[in-house]
Amino acid sequence: MTRPVSVDDFANVSLVSDPHVSPDSASVVFSVQTVDRKYNRYENSLWMVPTDGGGSHKRLSAAGSNASCGRWSPDGGMIAFISDRKKPGSQIFLLPVDGGEALQLTNLTGEGSISDLWWSPTGKHIAFLYRATPVMWREDAVKARKEAFQSSPVRVHTRLNYRSDGLGFLDGEYSQVWVTAVDGTSCSRLTDGQFECHSVAWSPDGSSIAYVSDRREESDRLSVCDSIWTIAVDGGEPTEIQSPTGSKWGLTWSPCGKLLAFAGNTDPDDNWGTRNTRAIIGPSGGGPDWLDLTGKFDLEVGYLTLGDCHMSGGGQLLQWLPDSSMILFPVSIFGSVRLFSCTTDGEGEPVPISDPHSELGGYHAGPGGSLIAYTHGNDVTPLELYSMRLPLTDSPQQISNMNRDFLAEITPIKPEAVEITRNGDAVHGWLLKPTNFTPSGSWPLILYVHGGPHTQYGHTFFHELQFLAASGFVVLYTNPRGSKGYGEAHTRSIHRAWGTVDWEDVQLAADYGASLSGIDSSRTAIMGGSYGGYMTAWAVGHTNRFACAIADRLVAANVSMAGTTDFAWRHGLNFDGNSWDNTEPLQACSPLTYAEAVTTPLLLIHSDGDLRCPVGQAEEMFAALRHMGKTVEFVRYPAETSHGMSRNGPPDLRIDRLQRNLAWLNRWLLKE
Repeated sequence: MTRPVSVDDFANVSLVSDPHVSPDSASVVFSVQTVDRKYNRYENSLWMVPTDGGGSHKRLSAAGSNASCGRWSPDGGMIAFISDRKKPGSQIFLLPVDGGEALQLTNLTGEGSISDLWWSPTGKHIAFLYRATPVMWREDAVKARKEAFQSSPVRVHTRLNYRSDGLGFLDGEYSQVWVTAVDGTSCSRLTDGQFECHSVAWSPDGSSIAYVSDRREESDRLSVCDSIWTIAVDGGEPTEIQSPTGSKWGLTWSPCGKLLAFAGNTDPDDNWGTRNTRAIIGPSGGGPDWLDLTGKFDLEVGYLTLGDCHMSGGGQLLQWLPDSSMILFPVSIFGSVRLFSCTTDGEGEPVPISDPHSELGGYHAGPGGSLIAYTHGNDVTPLELYSMRLPLTDSPQQISNMNRDFLAEITPIKPEAVEITRNGDAVHGWLLKPTNFTPSGSWPLILYVHGGPHTQYGHTFFHELQFLAASGFVVLYTNPRGSKGYGEAHTRSIHRAWGTVDWEDVQLAADYGASLSGIDSSRTAIMGGSYGGYMTAWAVGHTNRFACAIADRLVAANVSMAGTTDFAWRHGLNFDGNSWDNTEPLQACSPLTYAEAVTTPLLLIHSDGDLRCPVGQAEEMFAALRHMGKTVEFVRYPAETSHGMSRNGPPDLRIDRLQRNLAWLNRWLLKE
C-alpha cells in the first residue's frame, strides 16, 4: 500500500550525480547526497557500481564526513576524491581500488574549499581549484578575537563582485588553479590575483593546463570577456589564447591536442543568459577561427531544468570522443535535458542520444568513448545512474537503484503536458492533479512561476509540486516567454522588458487553468521564487483575480536590487536606465511601483543570507504594503540560509517553509 508524497519526503530522496567511468569501462564511481535527519544536515558520499548492472552498489567513503568528485586515475588503480574529513576545510584523498584506507594527499592550510579536480593524462599530477578562507576568518583568528574581546574586522571593497550567494563575502580570496604531485612531493598554486579561475583542462601530453579567467582589472564593471589561458604544469607566467569574446564554461582539450572546446556565447553584453549557450571549438593555439557547432540549430547547451531533487548546477558540459571527431554535450529543450552528439567538422547536425521527456543530470564517457554513464530521471522518478553504448544498438540500462525503497512507498503523480495557445502564441507546461481529482468537483488551482527567468520547468521529479498536488491542489506550471528551451527568440523576448510578454503568458496560463473542468476559478493562487517571486508580486499589482499569492525570494525594486545583488549589474544592458540618475525605466518594471493596487493577500518568504536577491527586496515590499494596510505577511529565515534555501537549505527550515506555504494556501483557498 503506497501513500501520498509528504512534506518531508525530499529528505527521503537520494540525489545521484557526477558519474565517472573507470578506464576499463567496467565500473562507475558516483556521488550520492542524502539527508541526515538526526543532525539536520546533508551528507555526500561516494559509491561504485558495475556498468553492466550485474553487481551491487558499493559505498566507498566513510559515514560522518562528506566525500565528492570521485575521479579515476588514468591506470584505474586509484580514485581521487575531495573530503572534509580533516576539518576545517577540504583536502584531496587517494583511495586504492584494490583495497585499503584512503590516503590524504594534500595538506592545504588555508581552511578553504576544493571545488573540482582533474588527473593529468600521465597520472603523475592532479590539478584542482581551491579557494582559501580569508585569514581574518580562519578558526584561530576568530578564536583569538573572541578571547581578546575584539570586534570582527572591517571589510574594504574595491570591486563590485565582493560577495557570492552561498559563499558569502569573498574578502579578496578567489578560486585559483593548483597542482599537486600524486607522490606527494609537491603542491603549488599556479595562478594568483583578484580573479576567479575555473574550467581547468589538461593538455594531452600533460605538460600544461588551460583554464578560464577574466583577468582584466576592471572586469567587475565591464561586459563579459572570459579569456582562455594556458600555464606550464611547473608554473610560470600564463599565456592568453586568442578566443571569441563572451562567456566560457566547461573548457576541454581535444585528445589530438589541436583543439579546445567550451560552452558559452560570443555576445559580451549578455551577462544574464538571454542568448543560447553554444558548443564552440577552436585551435588550441588560439586564433580567429572558432566554430559554433550549435548556434544555427537554435539549441541551448546546459542543464537548465529547475527542481528540488537534483544537484544544482548539473554535470559535465562538453566531452570529446577519443578520435576528436565528435563531441558530447547536454541540451535543454522543450522541458527536457538530453545528451547530444555532434561532429567537430561543423558539417553535421547535433543528434540527440538520450530520451525525450526526461532529464539528463550529468554524464561521462569512458576513455574508449563507447560506454557512457549518465544520470537520468523524469517527472515521477528521481535521477538514477544509467549506462549506454555507442552506437546505440541496445536500450540504455539502469545500473543504480538508490531510490527503489522510497519509490515503493509513495504514489507520485504523473503530470499532464499542456500547450496553451492564443492568437498564435503557445505556452508549454504541465498539470499536476490530485489522485482523487474529478472534473465534476470544485478544486483550487495553484499557478507556479519558475525563477531565472532564463531557465525552464520540465521533466524532473519536483518534490514541492508533488506535495502540493498530494495536499489537494491542482498545480499548473509553465514556461512563459523568457524561459529557456524554446529557442533564443523565446528567451530574448523579455530582454529589457520584464512584465510584458511574460506577463501576457502568465495570464494566458491563468485563463487556461480557470477554464478547466473541475476548477473553481475563485480559488486560484499564484506563487514562485526569485524571478517567479518577481512575477508573483507583479501579478498582484496588476490584477485581483488571485485569491492569494506567495512571493519567495522576490525582486521587488530594481533600483535597489541593482546595487545590492551579488553579481555586477551592468546598467543599460538588461534593463533601460540606471539606479542613480535615470531610475524611471527601472521603477516602471518593478513590482513595488504598483504596490498601491495590491488587494491580494500576499505571503513574502525570504532569507537573511540571500545575496542574490537580498532580503531588503522583501523588506521594501512588506513595508509598503503594511503602511497601506494591505494583507501581507513576511516570513524571514535566518542568515544560514541563502537564495537556494528551498533546494539546499537546512532540512528543518525547508520543512518549515513548505508547511507555512501550505497553511497560507489552506487559509485563503480552502478557508481553513
